[in-house]
Amino acid sequence: MIGNDASKWNPEDTIRVLIASDIHLGYLENDPVRGEDSFIAFEEVLSHAVEYDVDLVLLGGDLFDHAKPSPSCMFKCTQIIRKYCFGDKPINIELLSDQLENFSRVVNYEDPNLNVSYPILSIHGNHDDPVGQGSISSLDILSITGLVNYFGKWTDYTHVRITPVLLQKGVTKLALYGLSHLKDQRLSRLFAEKKVEMERPDETDDWFNLLALHQNRADRGPGNYIREDVLPSFLDLVVWGHEHDSLVHEMKNSKSDGFSVVQPGSTVATSLAAGEALPKHCALLQIHKTDYILFPIPLKTVRPFIFKTIVLSEENLGDDDVNENEKVQEFLKVKVNEAVEEAASKRSGNPKQPQLPLVRLSVFYERDGQDFNRVRFGQNFTGIVANPNDLLIMKREKKIRDRKEAPVENDHAEIAEAAADAVDVESLLHAYFGALPPERRLAVLSVRALTDAVRDFTLKNDDEVFRRVFDAHKRRCVAALMESTAETAPEADERLRDCKRELDAADAERLTELLDKAKRLAPPPVRQPMVVLERDVVTLSSDDEVLTPRSGRGRGRGSRGGRGSRGGRGARTRAAREAEAAPEPVERRTPRRSAAQKSASWLQSLAQSRRRRNSSDEIDSDD
Repeated sequence: MIGNDASKWNPEDTIRVLIASDIHLGYLENDPVRGEDSFIAFEEVLSHAVEYDVDLVLLGGDLFDHAKPSPSCMFKCTQIIRKYCFGDKPINIELLSDQLENFSRVVNYEDPNLNVSYPILSIHGNHDDPVGQGSISSLDILSITGLVNYFGKWTDYTHVRITPVLLQKGVTKLALYGLSHLKDQRLSRLFAEKKVEMERPDETDDWFNLLALHQNRADRGPGNYIREDVLPSFLDLVVWGHEHDSLVHEMKNSKSDGFSVVQPGSTVATSLAAGEALPKHCALLQIHKTDYILFPIPLKTVRPFIFKTIVLSEENLGDDDVNENEKVQEFLKVKVNEAVEEAASKRSGNPKQPQLPLVRLSVFYERDGQDFNRVRFGQNFTGIVANPNDLLIMKREKKIRDRKEAPVENDHAEIAEAAADAVDVESLLHAYFGALPPERRLAVLSVRALTDAVRDFTLKNDDEVFRRVFDAHKRRCVAALMESTAETAPEADERLRDCKRELDAADAERLTELLDKAKRLAPPPVRQPMVVLERDVVTLSSDDEVLTPRSGRGRGRGSRGGRGSRGGRGARTRAAREAEAAPEPVERRTPRRSAAQKSASWLQSLAQSRRRRNSSDEIDSDD
């Protein structure tokens, strides 16, 4: 237990908040082994809300793993919320602020058509942020149905103004600020430009100021995370979502010493990294006036996860290199079995806890003879661990100097090495393209735009993002070439490289502005299909039928004289010779016109044959 002694607090003046973050409902939902993990953990979180009889549940973003959750995922989420959060228990907290300003609608526990016992307040994260037409988030769906109270959504990304949700219970007043996910580069710039404002309530009263945000907290490069010292010092506590390491036991003071930070972490392991192997928690926050107590609650239905790092050069595997590959595999099999036993010893005993553990060995090897097929190795543990196909991650043990000086041997080795050190898909792609030699790097496409498109495709299921990005690049490049004075191929290549450098050097907002401007440009001219004739070049539409000119003994009128010509058969007048020498005009015929003409000719022939038959019959009858 962290904080003050609550034995002297009056329960009628104490606000009790259950805190959780990064639920990731629907993660691997189609996996027959791990598909239910996220839903089981979420159900346990809400069961603790009932157990501790909280006043509200606060979620720090990423309730869903995808921006467009499947119908099955939405159904299970709705089922769990209705099971634990709906009921006849009276709500003891009063909402003092403008509901329409905070939530865009009436808060669910004041809706006369709903019986809510444990209201959920949530911001959105990077996995469930608004997407598509109208910028609708999955949380908007839950909000309009009265299941969740969604706050902290932004429409103006050039200036962020946060209005707190003001709650009161007895003498305790809570000002709850919500900062839903924004791109870290954009938000860092807004903080630097003093364009993030947090409205404060009446300062004559004692308010407990609580901020929930969903951003990078770990240092991932300049501008790619949010520093704690940029947050206002009047805050008392910050609930930090997005980071999956559960650090509720470690209350870290801000550099400004104005507030403390609680990092709930995720409730399900979405990556086989060391931080995900830490014990998972939610937390009970009790607030009395300006004091608080934080009580970590371990989650007992989370699948056990053991992460180990093994350096083969530090292990005694013998000096015999004949069967080195087999020795390494046998050694690692022993390590996997030890990890399985360790996971069994850490089981909570909860009947809903999944049986098969997650095991990940990060293995550093020295020589190629120590490497082997990881998937085939994992098949030995099918039915023993939950992740046999990605049980191992193999990395060549190198010094940093050797890694920089070593030439790139092949794409697979380079992408594998980049993947081992990358923390997300953007870092992975940047590392891969940055490691390529100059002659193999992208010449037209922007790496920044490409990585953003991959992120939106993987996290938001935005199937049209690549088409939009490529089309914007194409229009921008065509417009740049048409405006330039480039006359040779090298000059055109240099102009395209200038366009790419401008995109790569732009920040997130400028990049979006440039691509949006390119989308409004006229589309590149599309040439119509060309038909090349002997003497003419004729442009036809898609449904045109080409009638090529004929020469020599064809069926056209200009090929030879008709029977009715003045000179008789074969007679060639001067006009006829000039007509034959001149190119015959090409008649444009569409398929419908050709079919109509053929039908007319066939009917005419049929009518003529019938007339001849009738004439023959009349002659026979006269005879």
